[in-house]
Amino acid sequence: KQWYQRRVAITAGHDQNIIEGWKLICDISLREFNKIYERLDIKLDPVGESFYQKKMEELVPELEAAGQLQLSDGCKLIFTEEEEVPMMIVKSDGGFTYDTSDLAAIKYRMVTNEADWGIYVVDSGQGLHFKLLFSAAKKIGLIKPEQKLSHVGFGVVLGEDRKKFKTRSGDTVKLKDLLDEGLQRADKKIREKEEIKKEKGGAGLLSEEEIISCRDAVTYGCIKFADLTCTRTNDYVFSFDKMLDDKGKTAVYLLYALTRIRSIARNAGKSREELLKHAQENPLNLEHEAELRLAKMLLRFAEVIEEITGTLQPHTLCNYLYEISTAFTYFYDNCYCIQKDRETGEIIKIHMDRLLLCEATARVMEKCFNLLGIKTVSRM
Repeated sequence: KQWYQRRVAITAGHDQNIIEGWKLICDISLREFNKIYERLDIKLDPVGESFYQKKMEELVPELEAAGQLQLSDGCKLIFTEEEEVPMMIVKSDGGFTYDTSDLAAIKYRMVTNEADWGIYVVDSGQGLHFKLLFSAAKKIGLIKPEQKLSHVGFGVVLGEDRKKFKTRSGDTVKLKDLLDEGLQRADKKIREKEEIKKEKGGAGLLSEEEIISCRDAVTYGCIKFADLTCTRTNDYVFSFDKMLDDKGKTAVYLLYALTRIRSIARNAGKSREELLKHAQENPLNLEHEAELRLAKMLLRFAEVIEEITGTLQPHTLCNYLYEISTAFTYFYDNCYCIQKDRETGEIIKIHMDRLLLCEATARVMEKCFNLLGIKTVSRM
């Protein structure tokens, strides 16, 4: 009860000492949150619940004047035709609810800021709440016919025992600890591979800067990809071993595939500018079945993006990225891009059309990674 009274004092602005203490806590929390967001390359414009306090105070009289609220046991409610359960806007003690702040937020986003589409990424357990919320927002006129509101629900992360993901002591896993462990595992694996390279003569060794860049890209990319590659409404099992596997549908495998594709043009001594110039001056000639298969796969990019904007299911893009990689492997195994003399190793022929196909593949893959929020590296 005491905590509730203090929370009311904060939102109502009655006790300046409590408000100053609360602001200090918010500032400290935000600084720590931002450290995580920076590591994951996430950019936010945070707006807390307190931002909507005055907007809630303005919204309620507007709804009353418009005859949108109904009284029931001292509470002020909004009923919609679609749902039997009402939205509680004002409690019997005069306090606001999450329903009130969510409606005030919709008004600010969709009316004041004139957003085209409001997408709420919240766990699937809140499905009924958002169904009620969107229905009420339409009823009271906060949404124009051309505007949209969507709830992007998601499932639960499970441990390898298929129970809710927790630490050995039973506590909730902290994201910071998860990222730190991922960095340690990736760093160890990369350095082990570098030692193997040394034993084989030392060709292609990464610099310390490249190791760190690769480690970060692999760690954060793997965690993001593992989360996004599953149908978002399903639960999924979290496993670092599977995430960091360099075979199969993982970020490691796909990032490595991209670096390999980029290395082909480098080995041929051709820059992106040279390839672009050749494409502008010459028609593309594709004849081999593997070339055509890869080209057709790349042409599906726009179709895949259009599908995702309708379903809001990012796993579709992850699947497409893997399909591109598979099609490229088939192409590379069957079509020489560079022909070398077997004795001297000197380049005797460069297939420019196939190099252009490599360039197109790399560009589409890079765009897919970018849309998934995954950074790429030039060497692995």
